[in-house]
Amino acid sequence: CWQRRGFWRGSDRLTLDWWIVTGFVGMLVMFFVTMPMSRRRHARLARKRGRIEVERFERAMARAFVSATTTRFLWRELAAYYHAPLKPLPEDRLESQIMIDRPEIEGLIIHFWRSMRGGDPLPAFSPLNADPTVAELGRHLDLMAGWTVRSAA
Repeated sequence: CWQRRGFWRGSDRLTLDWWIVTGFVGMLVMFFVTMPMSRRRHARLARKRGRIEVERFERAMARAFVSATTTRFLWRELAAYYHAPLKPLPEDRLESQIMIDRPEIEGLIIHFWRSMRGGDPLPAFSPLNADPTVAELGRHLDLMAGWTVRSAA
């Protein structure tokens, strides 16, 4: 019926457009379906942990050998990825537990570098391990900046 009216005739472009729109709508649906699951996961984790204040995070990161400057940066920047009332801890796995994508983690690294070093070219460093913890990310950032806990700014 549709082919007789010419709807599909010469319409590889039309079918491609249809698949693009369908794919985009599918991605939107997946986003809105998975967001509540992420919130529930964060709420369960927050109930297990209890209240976490910045001082507790700073002490834990210092024990993990992360500089105070990097710790403050991570506390501030990671807040966008944690659903309230959950707060970061050094042992949190960023990809599997907190659900931060690798490109977003790399974006944090670039943002840290630009915040600390301005226009200096980004150095070539070995990549982070798969599914890094907050502490591993902190040590990686300290290494990039050339800081240690003893010589941190």
